[in-house]
Amino acid sequence: MKMHKTPPAMRFLACSHACPASDISDVVTAALRALSTDFCRRWRAAFGTEPWYCFNSSDVMTTVHRFNAAAIPVAAQGPMGAYDFARLYTNIPLDDLCRTIAKLTRACLEGFAGIEVLTTLPARHRPDARPVHSASLVPECPASTYSARGRHVRRFFDADAFDVIFSSLVSSTFIHFGPCLVRQICGIPMGISAAPFIANLFLGWYEFEFNAQRRQPDLPSSARDVLTAFDYTNRFLDDLLSLSNAHLPHLLRCDQQYCGLHGLYPACLQVDPQRHPHLGPDTLPFLDILLVLRSTPDGSARILTRLYDKRDQPGFKALRLTRFIAADSNVNLPAKRALLAGQFHRLRRVITDPDNFAFEMARVVQALHSSGYARRNLLRTYGGFFNSRPMRSTMPAAPQPLLTSRGSLVLTS
Repeated sequence: MKMHKTPPAMRFLACSHACPASDISDVVTAALRALSTDFCRRWRAAFGTEPWYCFNSSDVMTTVHRFNAAAIPVAAQGPMGAYDFARLYTNIPLDDLCRTIAKLTRACLEGFAGIEVLTTLPARHRPDARPVHSASLVPECPASTYSARGRHVRRFFDADAFDVIFSSLVSSTFIHFGPCLVRQICGIPMGISAAPFIANLFLGWYEFEFNAQRRQPDLPSSARDVLTAFDYTNRFLDDLLSLSNAHLPHLLRCDQQYCGLHGLYPACLQVDPQRHPHLGPDTLPFLDILLVLRSTPDGSARILTRLYDKRDQPGFKALRLTRFIAADSNVNLPAKRALLAGQFHRLRRVITDPDNFAFEMARVVQALHSSGYARRNLLRTYGGFFNSRPMRSTMPAAPQPLLTSRGSLVLTS
């Protein structure tokens, strides 16, 4: 159940064990990972920017820093917006999916013979381990499309052969409903290892074709200005972010025409704007980042970032949520020691507001102390991290999170 939605939404879950499609999915995942790397290279060569899809919040922070460096005047600043692909995985038509991945595969294999997947099988003393797969694009066809030597298996796929294994994967999902065995004919299961790559590359190809309109020699200046507004765009799987773009609502679907441009995504996908009534104006959450739009004294737009934690939403207030493992748990000691360090580096990566950094670190210390960790050790470790890895030159001196006799938290500089 998605308790933070209004009203709360339900998601169907089906158990899976020893699924025959898992082995195929792992091979396809390795191949898609290699294609994704080449797709990113071709995107950079074509447009001089990074692809829109990102794998973590660091890519979003890179876009934020580019936006701030551009010093866009507030008067010219477009609205920030975030969008959701409603039921992306279950709404992708399989025919369209296979056609799109086939186009992307052939574009990425231009100059290559195909994809070679190397599989290392588990050692005999570890029969329960999973095989390890790696893939690369190769310039020449091998003598055989399949070879095995010891624990190492090599498979070669040209574009047509990859089409076959890919379509076999996405069309071979069967689910038991009581006595019935049903086959999924639209969409893909989220649980297979290839699912994130399939979603990213499927949407990524539509984004590539949309941006390819930049290369039209007779493109009017008004259309070029519209495309420039998409320079500060990121997508994490089914979440889309735009930092300054008033044109995006007019170009969300392929069947839309706006300023002589065709739109982005297939009409079968429902793309809805995100709404966050519990947040104030000029603020927008994306992943674990809260984007706050501000203006500088010289009239430029600037985005300040704070931590965004879904657990702070009203829908979760009635729940008791434990953030960290207890100090007296059976988890190994190095994992416990890494908790504060991991949170420190995470917050330093996504927060540019010094006050929010101090507040969130205080919350971390409070939560760890409540889980049984010694306050003295926490403060000493935090101070050491802060002094050796300053966030930025404008950061104030490390605030000391202190616990009162009643257990409440205060900050002192």
